[in-house]
Amino acid sequence: MDRMSLLTLLLVSLPEALLVTMLGFQLAGLGITPRQLIITGMAQTASSYFIRLSSIPFGLHSLVQIAIYILIIRFVTGIPLRRVAIIALLGLVIYGTLDAAIIPPLLSITGYSLPEILSRDGMRIGAFLTEASIILLFIIACRRYNFHLLDFAGELKDRASKDGIAKKTENAYLNLYILVLLPVLMLAVLNIVLFVSQTGALPSKYFHLFAASFGLILITITVLSMGVLTKISILKEKELEARQAGETIVHLDKLIKTIRKQRHDFNHHLQAVYGLLEVGSCDKARDYVKQMFLDISNPAEVVKTDNPGISAMLFAKAGQAEARGIPFSVSMDCSLQSVPLSTMEANSLLGNLLDNAIEAAAAYTGAHRSVRLEITREPGEYIFTVANTGDPIPPETRDRMCELHYSTKKSNQGLGLTIVKEIVDKYSGRLTVEHAGGETIFSVHIPNQGAGRGHDRFKQTGRCHSRTYDASVRPGEG
Repeated sequence: MDRMSLLTLLLVSLPEALLVTMLGFQLAGLGITPRQLIITGMAQTASSYFIRLSSIPFGLHSLVQIAIYILIIRFVTGIPLRRVAIIALLGLVIYGTLDAAIIPPLLSITGYSLPEILSRDGMRIGAFLTEASIILLFIIACRRYNFHLLDFAGELKDRASKDGIAKKTENAYLNLYILVLLPVLMLAVLNIVLFVSQTGALPSKYFHLFAASFGLILITITVLSMGVLTKISILKEKELEARQAGETIVHLDKLIKTIRKQRHDFNHHLQAVYGLLEVGSCDKARDYVKQMFLDISNPAEVVKTDNPGISAMLFAKAGQAEARGIPFSVSMDCSLQSVPLSTMEANSLLGNLLDNAIEAAAAYTGAHRSVRLEITREPGEYIFTVANTGDPIPPETRDRMCELHYSTKKSNQGLGLTIVKEIVDKYSGRLTVEHAGGETIFSVHIPNQGAGRGHDRFKQTGRCHSRTYDASVRPGEG
């Protein structure tokens, strides 16, 4: 391995470490202070100097330097280790690629061989300064146009608010980034080693040792990548379940608020009935109680399904529609016992579609506002249809409405239709959107993956039914 003089160390190795660090942080979307940059560069230069004095073969010494470099950045900046590894690998991959692209043409233009340049400090420094100038221009251009491959700055800010599953999923993705970058870096190092070996500056025994190590590392990376991909798949399923549980909790919270509101109103009604009885107006008291009964029984009808969890969710949605004066109807001609979806999945799917429908109907300025839900069973599939009166969805919104965090309302997180789409895809279903008859209609088709026993029992007992609840019609008006 070549030895470096103190002058070469200060004018080549130190600037090289600074450039790699700047490049890595820029591409990762993070900033680094001048103090941290200088400390990192000096520590990496010192470690490089002592490694070059050791008997570690050329090529393998690069792997040792990379490991030390990652630990140095971790210690100096305090950034989590996985992100530090990605920052270091990004900088090294791009630097190594540029290095491999610049050196051969530079040697061709100057007419010097690589051993000649490495043996003379002046020529080595001059060649490096040319190479460093090109890389520095690349870094300046990235900063000028705010170009970066990752956004670690934003992710680190949001990390504290993430739950356990989200953090595990994030760590799995970071591991995958590392395993993707490692082979690319290995290819860049291999490219340099091949070029150096062709110039005669690298003994053949070192090249053979490096080639053997390279193969073992690639096999290890392949095995680890498969494990990480499997883990990501499992964590994504758990993340979906957690989202669905969160949606169910939101629906139950709305149901509790509706019940509290009704209890509060019920106290006022009791006082009114008591007052009518006190003044001897028994007929008026009877009529008042009759209206109260009709008012309370109507929502009970809309939630009368054979799935208590879905009934609770529909009861909450009926209360929301009633509060906004929107007619809300539910039509169902089959049992829900055989639906492939779990109760949480069904509530997430229907709840999000109904929330969007109620919001759209509330914003509609037309004469007639309404929301309806239909659940039917056709041969081989269940069909969930949610429709609301309103204006057609613009084409640009329709194309993006299932994207994560996309929303036309600033107050929303844009998760509703994304969750719906994930559930539909999980069961190999279909989600269609159309505008007909003044209504925006979302239809979800879920293949019937289970046995039809629940459906047959439902038909045999004569429980097929279609119920409609008009939340805008008050007792005594219809």
